[in-house]
Amino acid sequence: MTLSVLDRFYLIDDGFFSFNLKYLFFVGLWPEKTLTRNQKILYKMYEHFISFLTTTFIVLAGIGTYQHKDDLVVVFCNIDKCLVVYNFFFKTIIFFIKRNQLRDLIDEIESSGDEVTEERKKLMANYVMFITGVTAAVIGAFSLLALFEGTMSIEAWLPFDPMESLMNQILSLEILAFCVFPGLCRAFAMQGLVCSMIMYLCDQLIHLQKELRDLTYVKETEMVMRTKFKNAIRKHIRLMGYSGRMENIFKEYFLVQNLAVTVELCLNAVMMTVVGVQQITLLITFLAYLMLALVNAYIYCYLGNELIIQSQGIALAAYESTWTSWPVDLQKDLLIVILAAQRPLKLSAGGMALLCIQTFSQALYNGYSIFAVLNDAVN
Repeated sequence: MTLSVLDRFYLIDDGFFSFNLKYLFFVGLWPEKTLTRNQKILYKMYEHFISFLTTTFIVLAGIGTYQHKDDLVVVFCNIDKCLVVYNFFFKTIIFFIKRNQLRDLIDEIESSGDEVTEERKKLMANYVMFITGVTAAVIGAFSLLALFEGTMSIEAWLPFDPMESLMNQILSLEILAFCVFPGLCRAFAMQGLVCSMIMYLCDQLIHLQKELRDLTYVKETEMVMRTKFKNAIRKHIRLMGYSGRMENIFKEYFLVQNLAVTVELCLNAVMMTVVGVQQITLLITFLAYLMLALVNAYIYCYLGNELIIQSQGIALAAYESTWTSWPVDLQKDLLIVILAAQRPLKLSAGGMALLCIQTFSQALYNGYSIFAVLNDAVN
């Protein structure tokens, strides 16, 4: 039987986040512990090279934006597209700062003995590959459209005139793509790992709910039941610890994400009033990038909301167990579990907003509110 690429990969490495960590390794964000001294030096150079490419793009696009400061449409168009780059650039900086803490957490999770299904592992990998492919297709499509119309997909300074000839235009697009795409891959690698970790917590909470509901007290097997109950409590405490450490590691990461979506929405709303209907290509471009930003933000908020729901479900699962037939000491322990589960596991954006569907709606509302104020001020 023929195995797919992902199937062969999982047979080689059976870790929870094996695909995500390999992806991070290839984009210069996750040096493996098995690297030799010389390999570590080369990998460090590779890390800095990709960061240099992203910085170069930001500088070139910034100069290009300044050169067209008198054209409001071009300025807004550049800012809209550069906002994506700024978003993942700041996230990458945060990731570098918190990488050692994240590595310790992942090592602890993978040595915990928890089980993750093969279907879930493949879902984690397929999600990363899908979002990478879709975004690359969208960017490539608009770059080809700009080439067809004889324009630049983004105004940036280059040491030659991109509009002098078709070859110059193609070369300019290739240079910009070479600078920005590795950074985009970094963003998708980070997003895949973060989503995988949240899905892991949700899966383990669902499994813990089932364990609590299945607890049945029988005098003959009392010790077995007590052991299972003790292990369930320990697992709940461990998952609470994982959640708290994840919130501490990713709170700045989610804050950047939340702010980027708000600004993106506000900027696109402003552009709708500035760009005329006759510039339909620009309008479609803005809407496409906005939809990608909203989908990515929604995925984070949906998973954060699911984490809250499943952690609150621990209390209901404990109450739905056959606790009425348990000894008094076990009933008291179960009550402690129920009380602890009243405080749901959560992730936050900078400690200011929970990662949930309500926050996603609030970000949309904030973006529109800022636009309404700016629009009133201009008029």
